[in-house]
Amino acid sequence: MSIEDKVIEILSSSQNYVSGTNLASMLGVSRATVNRVIKKLIAKGYPVDVHPRLGYRLVMIDDLSSLSLYVKNLNTYVKYSVHYLPACFSTQDIAESLAIEGASEGTVVIAERMERGRGRLRRSWSASEGGLWFSVILRPPFVKNLQLVTLAIGVGVASGIRKSTGLEVKLKWPNDVLYNGKKVGGILVEGKLEADKVHYIIAGIGVNVNNTLPPELTELATTLSSAAGKKLNRIPIFLSILRELDAQYSLLLRGEEKKIIKEWKKLSYTLNKMVEVIMDNEKIVGLAVDLLPDGALLVKTGEGEFRKIYSGDIIHLREA
Repeated sequence: MSIEDKVIEILSSSQNYVSGTNLASMLGVSRATVNRVIKKLIAKGYPVDVHPRLGYRLVMIDDLSSLSLYVKNLNTYVKYSVHYLPACFSTQDIAESLAIEGASEGTVVIAERMERGRGRLRRSWSASEGGLWFSVILRPPFVKNLQLVTLAIGVGVASGIRKSTGLEVKLKWPNDVLYNGKKVGGILVEGKLEADKVHYIIAGIGVNVNNTLPPELTELATTLSSAAGKKLNRIPIFLSILRELDAQYSLLLRGEEKKIIKEWKKLSYTLNKMVEVIMDNEKIVGLAVDLLPDGALLVKTGEGEFRKIYSGDIIHLREA
């Protein structure tokens, strides 16, 4: 990866200016080298804004149709490519069709809005213009546990949002991203797996950014722009999520699930809270005490019984 690509990667991941001093430090080069690289990028047509006191920023119009220009500069294991759509029924369905046709790992389907967005258990998902609604095709050679894939994707999404916006989002087991207890994002992992082969996995990701929420959802959900108090550029958030997703996926491929579990625990909103777990034919109330190595949530009931939860809806009741 050239130094020019590294500068573009750093600038495209920030909502704000990056000082020349910080750039030089991150790259391990002199300020003079940074200045030369910036001049080369401007000469090549990159829209770099230079501020005498604040430093540099990449002027990115919040236009998702231009994502391919930025994705090619990501220094990641997964080689991403973007299929942009102004609107569709479901990015998940389109990504699955592409996967069946042989689309490569890292293929991303992203839409400005979805008419039939869905979440876990096929629940509908409000996906109006202004949010990030996309699905990523992954082709791991094996999968020990699909739950761990969901948790890894969750860590990637939350970490990406944190690094690009500074907002301290948290994770609710098994697949929600929260800000101050309200939902700002969700993850849906689907795929075609056999006993000895993974054909494909589709990671569906939805993040409320600048979109307007239906009135009936405002008590339970919020947007990143509401949390930040301003409209946000979605491109740095998207790129940051892809980069962090790649990092967690790479851990999964190397069999380093313990690191994923550790990171998930750091970001958890669920652990050490009283929860109500609603399953098909049972309801459990207890303290969420741990996330187990296989991704199960360990809940201690009022009777002192420890229950491993592999699926179900979680309602947070109160701090323990």
